[in-house]
Amino acid sequence: MNSIDLVRMGIKNLWRRKLRTFLTILGVIIGTSSIIVMLSLGFGLRRSSEEQISQWGSLTTINVYKQWGGGGPGGMPGKKAPELDNKAVTAFKALPNVDAVSPTYETYGVIINGKYISDSPIRGIDPDAMEAFGFEVSEGRLLNSSDTLTVVFGSGMKDSFRDPKSRVWKEAKVNLMKDRMSITLNPNYGYHSMPGEKKTVYKEYKIKVAGILSEGNRESSYGIYMPLAEVQKLVKDKEKAENQKPQPGSRKQNGYNQVNIKVNDSKNVKEVQDTVKGMGFEAYSLNDELEYVKKQAALIQAILGGIGAVSLLVAAIGITNTMIMSIYERTREIGVMKVIGASLKDIKKLFIFESALIGFSGGIFGVGFSYLLSFLINKFGSTAFGEALGAYGATNISYIPVWLVFAAMGFSGFIGIVSGYFPARRAMALSALEAIKSE
Repeated sequence: MNSIDLVRMGIKNLWRRKLRTFLTILGVIIGTSSIIVMLSLGFGLRRSSEEQISQWGSLTTINVYKQWGGGGPGGMPGKKAPELDNKAVTAFKALPNVDAVSPTYETYGVIINGKYISDSPIRGIDPDAMEAFGFEVSEGRLLNSSDTLTVVFGSGMKDSFRDPKSRVWKEAKVNLMKDRMSITLNPNYGYHSMPGEKKTVYKEYKIKVAGILSEGNRESSYGIYMPLAEVQKLVKDKEKAENQKPQPGSRKQNGYNQVNIKVNDSKNVKEVQDTVKGMGFEAYSLNDELEYVKKQAALIQAILGGIGAVSLLVAAIGITNTMIMSIYERTREIGVMKVIGASLKDIKKLFIFESALIGFSGGIFGVGFSYLLSFLINKFGSTAFGEALGAYGATNISYIPVWLVFAAMGFSGFIGIVSGYFPARRAMALSALEAIKSE
């Protein structure tokens, strides 16, 4: 028998028992869709969590801090922690897979815009590194090395201004790019001083606005950015105004309070982070949160995938049962095929083809049904499923990657072949004479 005859005969045999074939395929559909949807919830949890984490900041940025409380590399007691200074910055730049390094010096001040003020973090940064760290502007430009008393506003700063004299809140009418503004590091600006309180005179500095950052990053949306050297000058002026002096027996603190490292790929973040920790510094990145999310998603996928696999196992048993019943009903037919010259190999191919067709058909329709279930979950059940899985606020909790579709169809076809193998061997073992005699 040629292959075309086998295919025609297999389809004809399945079509003769339409109800049984349909119910068997339905079992495969339920099993396939169960395992796809269950796994899609894990993929959706991971994807939505990654999107939420990426909004907190860059996944390729490492924040480095000096170790406090003593301890050198590895937290060894009795050894002095290394300074987070220019020497450390140079060492960070020499590490493999590092694209950029920028010291950060942060303080707090007040931005004055006419009658409106805004209490804001002031972050000093290396202007030449802003582009490498992914800063983008919606208006204006980024900082450059020649800027003095020039700022870039975070995307949410427009809504941070208030009128300190107003007893009720009113929306501040400010234009960040065009309004004249100044800045002071006076922590009491806009507040009434206490009677008899010694008044400290803080400087006010007229500032220029270079640009406004684009939305999308919560870490940079609130606050302003200035060249690092400018922020250090402001802090020195503040210390001078407050007559700050080092305590006897102590020396002035050196270095920066934070250094940011930009890694070329998120896959290399952990390696660079471990190296920095080995140098005696504290290092943190959003990849720490991401790794936890990946482990949580993998655990959920394993549990849900196991539940779906049970359904597919039941479907495999159904295919086996269908094919065995088919052998009992077609015993005489099998005997006739052997008598007229059909080889054992042809009989084996016929039964395996029928079972594979059931499995593959169930896989195809199961994929379509999975997409329908995924759509309904995302449209009507995202909140409930998201809270149950720990992804609060997720909008699409079910996500089906393309590779999972092809894997599910291939696996369902494989299940069909495996399920039909034993019945096919049984059909091959039937005696031709005994089969013809049977009713």
